[in-house]
Amino acid sequence: MEFMRDKMPKGIVAMRQDGNLYENWLFFKQRFLNYLKATDIINKSESVQCAQLLHLIGEEGFRIFNTFKFTKAEEDKLQPLLEKFEKHFKPRSNVSNERYKFFTRKQLPGEDVSQFITDLQNKAKQCQFGTLEDSLIKMNITCGVRDEKIRQRLLEDDEIELDEAIKICHAVETSQKQSQMMTSRTMRSSWTKQ
Repeated sequence: MEFMRDKMPKGIVAMRQDGNLYENWLFFKQRFLNYLKATDIINKSESVQCAQLLHLIGEEGFRIFNTFKFTKAEEDKLQPLLEKFEKHFKPRSNVSNERYKFFTRKQLPGEDVSQFITDLQNKAKQCQFGTLEDSLIKMNITCGVRDEKIRQRLLEDDEIELDEAIKICHAVETSQKQSQMMTSRTMRSSWTKQ
């Protein structure tokens, strides 16, 4: 039993089957392809690569696999297998719905600005914004961020690019957290002196 545990792949878990299945698939696929490189399985036969995918995707993923139909040419080929999973998990795109979710996204109470921005960037990828993507992400950060100081900083200069806006958000949030820590330390030390 100990021998088997040592042979199990480390660092990759079965695909999550809750929440947004397409996002879960994309994340799993990215980790799986990286795993193939890291373990040098990328240099093994496609049949072995397919077997690894089916082993790592988990029980529900294996059930989904059993519903796929393959031509003779597609059997034991990684790319057709990935494409079939992609087609299975990818929802029909409704750009209006995706844009609605993007434009109504606001920073949640207790949510770090980093998490908020990452979610906006992921949502924007589904919206087909083209060359306006960075500009619209920046605008939605400005409109949706909870912190008024961040909003004011972003509105001060119309020429700020998305990368700079993100740096500003992180800098303001970090300085506020550090200030709060310093204030709480000062208050604690003054209480202990009394």
